[in-house]
Amino acid sequence: MTTFQNVQDRINLDYLNRTDLTNETQRAIIRAINHYQYERFWFNQTATAIACSTAVNTVVLPADFIALDMVTVKSSSAGYAGGYIVQQRSMERVTYRNAFGTASGMPQECAVYNSVLNLWPLPHSAYSLTVRYVNVLPALSAGTDTNDWLSAAEDVIVFHAAADLLQNVIRGRDQEVQEMQNMEAMALQALLRARNIRLNTNEDLSVVGPVQRQNPNKTGNDNNGDATSVLQQMPQNPTQTGPSR
Repeated sequence: MTTFQNVQDRINLDYLNRTDLTNETQRAIIRAINHYQYERFWFNQTATAIACSTAVNTVVLPADFIALDMVTVKSSSAGYAGGYIVQQRSMERVTYRNAFGTASGMPQECAVYNSVLNLWPLPHSAYSLTVRYVNVLPALSAGTDTNDWLSAAEDVIVFHAAADLLQNVIRGRDQEVQEMQNMEAMALQALLRARNIRLNTNEDLSVVGPVQRQNPNKTGNDNNGDATSVLQQMPQNPTQTGPSR
């Protein structure tokens, strides 16, 4: 597996021909990862089981949480031993429903606010929730450290970091910076194609059985793998589905 030191060597020796930028290169790699970590890929998704508390409508999310994909709740007595999808809603809606009602039962709707999962209705049992989400990958420090940004997305990180160093540290020519950014865009296009195949993003997930999802395109964009769009703009949230409050 590609290590932190491998990526540093590739940037400095293969593209910059420099051996005096160790600290600068490390910081550039971290900035590159931070730049892309909010984009949803197959390698930065995870799931964890969390038990909600009876009569408490909030659940603290894991420390590595970035963005919510899906929440399911299990209840054998209610016939959902395999897990029932808890619909994602706006925080305003969930707050409103909790404030102007005394309903309790199995969670049916949820919203994230300040890394806390808010549920409606108020759980009347310690239900087991499975939270699927985009997560922060392990931090890099030692040369032998690694994570999936350095393996699955190695080219994207390398070219982004190299362009950063050329532009902001070395003060290279504009043409050199542009060439590196062009290589980054091509590497990103390939990564997005792999992402779309692995996550099957072409499937219409706007309706799963009787349950409507708030955000049918869970990759966070509607460009079907357009690297230019990903580079230029942040994901836009579509209009919510579901009945009005």
